[in-house]
Amino acid sequence: MTEIWSLAALWLGLALLAALLSIWIKVANALSEIVVGTLAQLVLGAAFALLPPLPGLSEPGERLILAVRWLLVALLPYAAVCLTILYVRYAEGAHNPLLGVESERLQVHCRVMQNTLEQLVWFAFCILPLATLLSAREVRLIPLLCVFFALARFVYWWGYLRGDTLGRAPGVQFTFLLNIPLLALVLVRFARSLLA
Repeated sequence: MTEIWSLAALWLGLALLAALLSIWIKVANALSEIVVGTLAQLVLGAAFALLPPLPGLSEPGERLILAVRWLLVALLPYAAVCLTILYVRYAEGAHNPLLGVESERLQVHCRVMQNTLEQLVWFAFCILPLATLLSAREVRLIPLLCVFFALARFVYWWGYLRGDTLGRAPGVQFTFLLNIPLLALVLVRFARSLLA
């Protein structure tokens, strides 16, 4: 079941990436889909297929420890935006956020920080129980999900800094394309474990 959800999320994300790429570089959508699909099949398919099963993860506690460790990767965008805000506040002299003297760019960083924290909480509350519900063979999905989450949040941040709604749309879509199926997967696996 995990493989079905993973493939569905992957292909929907790639279709979105192809559509956005065709808009950004102004080429036909079909051409963009062919290029993105081919590259994804080569890169992502090879990565998951070649990624060996992770050893020593037969117990749910061991898989939970693995998930906590990989959540550090998912935390990287949040930490990066927090450190950026720290620097920008220092550089601009906007030490007191209650005065409202922040530049527009600093306000964007603050919005990215807030949204990234919200999405990170959702993601973490899905990854942690999922780690205990996956088999030892399926748990190799967790590092891939954490890396994809971090990349999606960096895309969101970069897009937000571009200054328009369409700029941040890919990051929003990638994050929700991950978090919504992930929540559904955890709920289904949890319900199955209760009924078993």
